[in-house]
Amino acid sequence: MGDDQSVEIRLGVYATGDTAARLAAACGRVLEGRGPGHRVSVLGAGEPTGDGGVPLGDFYEDLAEQWRLTHPGADPGARDVYEIRVWSAAAPDGVERLRAELARVICPDPGHRSPCEVPWASWASCAPG
Repeated sequence: MGDDQSVEIRLGVYATGDTAARLAAACGRVLEGRGPGHRVSVLGAGEPTGDGGVPLGDFYEDLAEQWRLTHPGADPGARDVYEIRVWSAAAPDGVERLRAELARVICPDPGHRSPCEVPWASWASCAPG
């Protein structure tokens, strides 16, 4: 991918608001090393996805279900669906590489045996700059 494209990476998480904010800040630190031209924001379950206006809680409902399946009978407490949106003016070394770096913020050891502590999903889109 060339420098003339922007990228948006969305990371859905099922976590507390504090955890979502901490993960978003860590994503911001990953981007700081890439220079200027990026934004990180956190949206809550009631916010629309931007893709047809589906609420994030509905779009990522499988994350809550995954947590319930791996924690049978446990109270989820203050956990809810959040989306960490990362926008970067360019990802010259590749969208998938950037997405993998950001995913490691949420799941530092992708080869672990048990489910992730924070259920998550991600996707990316590119647009001309």
